[in-house]
Amino acid sequence: MSFRYDNQGSVFDQECADLEEFYHYRSEKAVILSNVKNVVSHLDIPLMVFELGCGNTKKSQLILNEILQHQSHLDYSPNDFSKDFLVDVCQNLCTIYGHQLRLTPMPGDLMDALAKIKNYRDRKLILWLSGLQCFTMVKQFEMLSSIASVLEANDACLLTVDVTQSRELIEKAYLDYDYSKPNAKLYTNGVHVINRELGGNINLSQFKLEGRYVEDKDVSKASYNQVWLTSLCKQSYHLEKVGKTVTFEEGEKLLLYAGNGMSHKYTQKQLDHLFARARLRIMKKWENEHCALILCKRIF
Repeated sequence: MSFRYDNQGSVFDQECADLEEFYHYRSEKAVILSNVKNVVSHLDIPLMVFELGCGNTKKSQLILNEILQHQSHLDYSPNDFSKDFLVDVCQNLCTIYGHQLRLTPMPGDLMDALAKIKNYRDRKLILWLSGLQCFTMVKQFEMLSSIASVLEANDACLLTVDVTQSRELIEKAYLDYDYSKPNAKLYTNGVHVINRELGGNINLSQFKLEGRYVEDKDVSKASYNQVWLTSLCKQSYHLEKVGKTVTFEEGEKLLLYAGNGMSHKYTQKQLDHLFARARLRIMKKWENEHCALILCKRIF
């Protein structure tokens, strides 16, 4: 997944939020706006905030603003895979908040960020908006378990997940293969990153972008999207920096996701099962038709 999220991929991801059919961003913002005062009232103040996969922080600022109504300053550590993107984000935050925010950026992988968070003993909130659903189910369990392992008794984790169950709405939002739109650009950005980082010359014009939505109500799983590139002919590409040649047969798929799929959609029973397995107790949940905002704590 992280191959898509270099600086340009992060920009495409933010542009997806502006699409009329992309329901999740608007629903997520709405559930935060409607409940942020109630959310913060359930936190032990003062605290410090660590955010995983922060993006442009526009949604998280709604939460930071409310916390700052209850403490004079805030130690805030945002994480993003792209170091360059995170630098721009932090510069913007400095302009907005000045000395109210004490920033400690954490660029790189989420698991590396969690390893750093573990060293902090002060009361903390781990914020993770719309990140969980992007990973495989195996990785989701691993990530939630790692979050649980760094939480002390007075700490909490606040995260959002997609709870949409409408196939029509999901397919309209996620399975649009128009290359002029940011969704398709984001899906294929990983190929551009491979070409740049591995010295490849994969030609996207020789592939067709396709995908499907898979509904799964099994309590131990979740529904998800799959997106891939289908080779239009037999073709070979040399990855110079690793000394390997990759050949695609006509009709062969280049998967643009890991594991079972991406952009997972959950039922309540699936969320309960996943969080309990990871030793996290759901303390409070606020939701609308498409997005759930979950406050959880570690089960000791």
